[in-house]
Amino acid sequence: MCFSIEMARPSYKTFAPFASPGMGKFKSQGRDDLLPRHSGKGNASSGKQDGRPSDADYFLLKVAAFISAIGVLFVLAYTILVQRASSYPESGDVKGTSFLDHEKPISSFAGKTFLRHNIPYIDIPDTLIQDVYYYRWTSIQRNLRYIKAGTGYMCTEFVQPVGYAKAFGSIDAAAGHQIDESRWLRDTFYGDDYIHLYTRGPADALQYTQWILDAASRRAMVTGDSQFLAAQLDDMVRLWHEWDQVYDDAAGLYYYQPVWDAQELSLPGFVADPNGTDWTLRKDGPDTFRPSHNAYMVANARAISRAAKLARDGFNEFLFSKLADDIEAAMYERMWAPEQQFFMDIIRPNNPNLTRLTGREQVGLFPYRFGIGLNKSYAQPAVDSMFDPEGFLAPFGPTTLEIRDPWFMAVRPDDYCCYWNGMSWPYSTAHTLKSLAAIYRSGTTNITAEQYHQYLQTYARTQQKDGQPYVAESHYPFINGWSADGWNHSEHYDHSTNNDDVITGLLGVIPQQEDTLKISPIVPRNWTYFALENLSYHGHLVTILYDKYGSRYKAGRGLSVFVDGKKVFNGPQKSAYIPIPPPILPADPLVNIAANPAGPGQYPTAEATFTNSGDFQFKAIDGVLFYDTIPDNRWTNYGSPNKNDTLTVTFARPRNVSSVTLALYSDITRGGGVDVPTRVEIYGSSGLLATVNDSSSLLPNDRNEVSFGQVETQFLAINMYRKSSQLWVGVCELEVWTPPERGPIYYAVDAYLTGQETSIVFDNTSTATSNGAVVGGLRSDSNVAFSGVMSGGGQTTLTISYSNAGNTTVGLSVEINQVPRASLSLLPSKGKYVNATTTVALATGKNYISLRGGSHDEVVRLETLMLR
Repeated sequence: MCFSIEMARPSYKTFAPFASPGMGKFKSQGRDDLLPRHSGKGNASSGKQDGRPSDADYFLLKVAAFISAIGVLFVLAYTILVQRASSYPESGDVKGTSFLDHEKPISSFAGKTFLRHNIPYIDIPDTLIQDVYYYRWTSIQRNLRYIKAGTGYMCTEFVQPVGYAKAFGSIDAAAGHQIDESRWLRDTFYGDDYIHLYTRGPADALQYTQWILDAASRRAMVTGDSQFLAAQLDDMVRLWHEWDQVYDDAAGLYYYQPVWDAQELSLPGFVADPNGTDWTLRKDGPDTFRPSHNAYMVANARAISRAAKLARDGFNEFLFSKLADDIEAAMYERMWAPEQQFFMDIIRPNNPNLTRLTGREQVGLFPYRFGIGLNKSYAQPAVDSMFDPEGFLAPFGPTTLEIRDPWFMAVRPDDYCCYWNGMSWPYSTAHTLKSLAAIYRSGTTNITAEQYHQYLQTYARTQQKDGQPYVAESHYPFINGWSADGWNHSEHYDHSTNNDDVITGLLGVIPQQEDTLKISPIVPRNWTYFALENLSYHGHLVTILYDKYGSRYKAGRGLSVFVDGKKVFNGPQKSAYIPIPPPILPADPLVNIAANPAGPGQYPTAEATFTNSGDFQFKAIDGVLFYDTIPDNRWTNYGSPNKNDTLTVTFARPRNVSSVTLALYSDITRGGGVDVPTRVEIYGSSGLLATVNDSSSLLPNDRNEVSFGQVETQFLAINMYRKSSQLWVGVCELEVWTPPERGPIYYAVDAYLTGQETSIVFDNTSTATSNGAVVGGLRSDSNVAFSGVMSGGGQTTLTISYSNAGNTTVGLSVEINQVPRASLSLLPSKGKYVNATTTVALATGKNYISLRGGSHDEVVRLETLMLR
């Protein structure tokens, strides 16, 4: 699945800054006399903006700041950290090992502190697979996006947003792959947040076919947090039933157009339009019963059954187990073609007998990874096809359609990005590798570990560009080149797994729901060593070493296993079944109150005294963090005449903060002109908060946390000095991490706002916040969306504080986790703030609460939401 985007190439950066009509609502909120002065000729990129401090203001601030600095000289301290604190509780019992070199494998990558903290390290005889393994952690790192405090993280597919993405840039097609891959990161909040975005948040789980629930279930076996999965049961059931509309009772199967199975221009479209007279039909394909989609539904149903068992819901446990069995039986009956010995597509329209297609597609290999077809009569033909040069085997394969098929294309016939009738696609390769591992472990076929390694090595060979590990959208099967690799678009495409296949396939970590770990590697017989170090499993750090002769790691011959630094197993075989201590679950993670996923028109705001014409200050708070030249995402003052420039983030209301994290950009090793600043000053509402005078302590292309005593401030101004007249400064992301809001009061101005006129306004009659910040402009299209609302579950009294200056009652709909649950009547209040109350049921854990609606005739404003 991909869409071609042609982009012009600007000279230095990619996106030019743009103005928004909503920016006129942003005021300086009294901070003008507290900002630093900027030495130089002024902002050459634009004229003076409304609310920007004058040179005289800056001079007065310098004097005030100097006096302030003298007064706090011996108590003001700054701390440079390279990674915000782990969400795990401090424990001397949770520690890793250090058999491997943890620096050399990641030495060429940006964001090293994230990698050091989060990833497991490997050591294997195959350097090609190993190098791709380390690179792929940087791919997922680039695609982790922080949305908003309360919502947290998600995974993007493209590092740059695409027009067909849904809420916050989410695309559900590869969400299962992304959950599988990210489950091995030590910080579990990445996966928790992302799963919640689908189960309770606004992400669309019906855009493409997907196996999100299955991935969430298997992830719980890695984290050990079974209660997290059990708490999602009602939401999982709701997501399941969203697919009822494409279920065919007579066939017992689900159907969808191939384009929404993430595979446009695939075999059903060519069969339906053989003469090429209907581009849309050929591209999208007709409604089709597909092995991939129905296998996903089987896997999702079994995931719901497992969640129900954990929640002690016997009815749903039995129901969804039976639903899964019924769909699987229908797949065998209708999709399995005995004459072709393969799971086949069935076009639905004008096909009353459900005649199967005759071409064998790679999607017919997907069911095996979900435990479907693992006996010999089904599995052996699949293996044979994978290693058949006229089947799916290719130098840069496997192919998405058998090579022998008349519709097979080894090259694209035009400029359209995605032809899934022959190209090699990492998305499908990841499915195929998992199916291959499942078939190998079933023991029902003649597949060998060497053959599995061959497929994984081919995948690693495919993931290359210019001699370096790299992943884009699709690859030619017989040519060493990417067939879809759009500039500033496809780089580091996060649409597949790789490392999950290395960990669970090659190195054999098979997660278990109980307090155990199964190790069953699929490695060639001639491998005398392999290592997987500091793997996060059930909150513990696990190290697995195989050293046939005991000379490489000097930890003993054969297989050795360490848990939290302690050796718990040693044996001569490569496989083992290990008891693990009970899970250690993480503490609540901090939240980033600086993130703004919407850009201009919403808070927090970003302003800068100078911004390069190819950059954009809002990219410093958009939650997207990577350090590449291209693709780009940053603010810089490249070209500024000033010796120092300031990047300022303003909150909707004053906030208590004690640190700011700067992900500093540097491209001097790439021939650019941006580097870390020589000096950093941080200002808030009370003046100077912290300084960093030693530029050598600042990490380029990494996070730098500057800590100070807690203060209340409505803004943070980061004043950065250039090292020289030929060097400038840049910030890829500015983050402000604070403890999460835990109620019972939640401020409307902290919610995510949508609607043409919905905005934050300042009302001096409101006392909810010290600056009078409230939400106004409520119209019929308005949504004031609160996220991260924690609850123990059950009935809760929900109260909102509002004002209605009109003469008529205004209604609001209350949605809990995307489901309408109640309504509120906002009676006229003569502009005074009063309460409206209703009762709702909240789920256990994190909830999304949306207040939808408003009036085009009355002035309605919201202060707070309170839960009791």
